[in-house]
Amino acid sequence: MLREWAYAIPYRSSDSRNRDLARYLDWYNTGRPHYALAKQPPAKRLSQLLNNVLRNDN
Repeated sequence: MLREWAYAIPYRSSDSRNRDLARYLDWYNTGRPHYALAKQPPAKRLSQLLNNVLRNDN
């Protein structure tokens, strides 16, 4: 995470880096393809797993 976000681009200050953290975490969990998850973002994979669990309970 340090290479991909904190030090990937120069920030003017730590405050400006901290303000960008929410945007980065949103992309990291909902937009970034993860190769261990068949190129799906982690949030999509989690959503699929939860839906599967709910269907199995019926």
